Amino acid sequence: MLNSTVGDLERLDLALGASETEAARRLRHSLICQIRDHVLPRIADAEVPAIVVVGGSTGAGKSTLVNSVLGAEVSVAGVLRPTTRTPVLVVNPEDREPLSDHSLASVCTIRESEAVPAGLALVDASDLDSVHESNRVLAARLLESADLWLFVTTAARYGDQTPWTTLEAAAERKMPIAIVLNRVRADVLPEVRRDLMTRLDRIGLAEAPFFVIPDAGPHEGLLPEEAVGEIRDWLRLLAGRHRAAGLVRRGGRGLWSALKSDLAALADAVDIQDDAAKRLEEATAALLVDPGAEIRSDLERGEIGEGAPATRWVTLASSGAPLAPLATGSRLPWGLFGRAAKVRAEALAKLASDSQSALASRLEAALVALADDVQRIWTEAGAEESAGRLLPAVPDSEAIIAEWADAVRANPGASARGLRGTAIGDLIIAAAAGVEGSRTATDRLRLAEAVDCARSSLTATFDAALARVAPPGTALGLAPDPALAAALRLRSGELTPFTRPGATA
Repeated sequence: MLNSTVGDLERLDLALGASETEAARRLRHSLICQIRDHVLPRIADAEVPAIVVVGGSTGAGKSTLVNSVLGAEVSVAGVLRPTTRTPVLVVNPEDREPLSDHSLASVCTIRESEAVPAGLALVDASDLDSVHESNRVLAARLLESADLWLFVTTAARYGDQTPWTTLEAAAERKMPIAIVLNRVRADVLPEVRRDLMTRLDRIGLAEAPFFVIPDAGPHEGLLPEEAVGEIRDWLRLLAGRHRAAGLVRRGGRGLWSALKSDLAALADAVDIQDDAAKRLEEATAALLVDPGAEIRSDLERGEIGEGAPATRWVTLASSGAPLAPLATGSRLPWGLFGRAAKVRAEALAKLASDSQSALASRLEAALVALADDVQRIWTEAGAEESAGRLLPAVPDSEAIIAEWADAVRANPGASARGLRGTAIGDLIIAAAAGVEGSRTATDRLRLAEAVDCARSSLTATFDAALARVAPPGTALGLAPDPALAAALRLRSGELTPFTRPGATA
C-alpha cells in the first residue's frame, strides 16, 4: 500500500500556482521522504536501528558534538561553512548490514564506530539554513527519516527563522525531539534558557529533553568529557534493541496521524489543481473570442484590403492599365496570341500577392497579441514554466495564408471569360481580402458566391490559426489525474487503525 502511495506522490504534478500550491509541493516532497526513508525501511526490516539525526543551523557545532559524544573524529568539523557537505551516518558495526539497503545509505557517508550504542544510528546532517539549496533539501530529507531529532542550536541562532520553522513543523507532527543549547556562556545562560523554554512551550516542546553545553571558547578537537557526558548517557539509555524499538513506537503513532492528515490535505490540493486548470482552460478559450470577431469584422468592412492592395488596384485598374476592363465592366480582351490575358493574369497575381501579405500581417498581429495574452494569464496562474513546455510556438502566418490562397487558386469554384489559369483565383483572393475594386469586379462577373465561399474558408483559416496558439484542452492537461485524489483519500483512510492508542504498524 505504501509503495503504491510513493508512486502516486511521485506522479503527482502540482503545476498550477494556486495560493496553496507551494505548501502542497513541500508537503508532497516531505511525504515521499517520510515514507521512503523512514516508514518503508521500518516495515521491511525490524532490525533497522533507530535513526537519530543531529541537525540544526549553520555553525551550531553539530559535527563537533557528534565527534565529542563518540569520542572520535568521525565527521569533519571546522570553520569552513558549510562544513558538512555530505551527511555522515555513524553506526555500530553490528547495525551496518541492516542499514546497507536503507535509502539513507545513498546520500550519506557511512562510518562504523563501537562508541555508537547498538540499536541507534547517528546522522550528522547538513545545515537547515545552508547557503546551498541542495544542502537544505537534503537536511529536510534527513529529518523526515528520523526517529529522533537532536536539535542543536546556539544562544545566538535558536530563533533563526528556517531552523525554528522546521522545529515547529516537526513538533506538529509529534516527532520525538531533544534540544541541545550549544556554546552558551554562563553569564547569559539564565536569560537564554528562559526565553528558549518559553518558545519551546509555545510549540508543545516544554517537556522535550534539554541539554546545555557550556561555551568552551576557541578550541580544536573534541569537547571536554563533562560537557557531553549527559548527552552520551542519555543516548545509551535510548539504545538497545528493545529500548530503541520503544523510541520508534513512541514516534510511530504521531507519524501515522501526520501521514493520514497530510495525505488528505494533498488530496484536497489535487482538487484545487483541478479547479484551477478548469478556470485557466475557460480563460484561455475566452481569449480566442475577441480576435476572431475583430478579424471577421475587418473582413466585412474591407479594412484588410486597404493600404497596399488598394493602391495596387488603383494603379493596375487605371485607364489603359491591365485591369481597367475589370474596373469599368468592359469586355475582357484576349489579345493577339492571348497577350492581353497574360498581362491581366500577371497584374492579378501582383494584386493577390499584396492581398496575401496584408492578410498575413493582420493574422500575425492577432497571433502575437493572443500569444502574449495567453502567456500572461498562464503566468498569473503560476503555470509560466508549463506554458513554455506545452504551448506551441506562434504559427507562421505567411504559410497559413499561402496555403489558403493556393487552395482558392486550385479550386476557385467559378469561371469567367477572359480570365485564364490562376487569374480567376487571384481575383477572388483580392475580393475576399476586401479590395474594394476587385469586389465590384467579381460582382459584375457573377463571382459573388465564389468570393463568399473563399471568405468563409478564410475566416475558418483565421479561427484555426488562432486556436493553434492555445489548443483546446491544453490547460486541462495541467491538472493531476483526478484518480490521484481518490487514491490519496483511500490511503489516508487505510491509516486510521494505526492512529489509535496501542496500534502498531
